[in-house]
Amino acid sequence: MRQNTISNRTADQQAGILAALSDLLRSQEVRTRLISHITVRMTGFPIWDPAVSELDIYGLGGQVATVTIDQENKPRRFLIKLPKSGTVVPLSTVDQPQSAVRWIANWANGGPR
Repeated sequence: MRQNTISNRTADQQAGILAALSDLLRSQEVRTRLISHITVRMTGFPIWDPAVSELDIYGLGGQVATVTIDQENKPRRFLIKLPKSGTVVPLSTVDQPQSAVRWIANWANGGPR
């Protein structure tokens, strides 16, 4: 089995950034769960292709949002997706996570949405 190393590096960086955001959120007493989706492509032989990592955010009534990273635009930003409506809201850049942490922590703890 062969791995696609270029995708792995990007996926690993993305997962690392979301893991760090998760640690910051947990320090604010926000429940999180990091999920890494992996797909397998068949092109003559199997290739493991890490796809997107997501950070699920839980609040008073269960899951309130999913955080991903916008890989298509520069600078890269955190994106928060609301599970009920499917709305995607851009947050701060990945280089400045503090405002995203404050916003998400407020949201998860029942603040204005």
